[in-house]
Amino acid sequence: MNTLITERDWIGLELKDAINKANSINYTHRIVEEDGVSFMVTMDFRSNRVNLRLRDGKVIGVYTG
Repeated sequence: MNTLITERDWIGLELKDAINKANSINYTHRIVEEDGVSFMVTMDFRSNRVNLRLRDGKVIGVYTG
């Protein structure tokens, strides 16, 4: 069973706290955007991965996949 990921629970978290949160629910993570720069990512879908968008080291967006 997958965990429901909602942005309001992640927005504002420092990167280290977001990583710890992902680990605590057995999710992996990857950074897909940092300070307005988008990174190339693979197109594989993983139901247990959070994709993090960061600004100044804090989460501004999150989605699964």
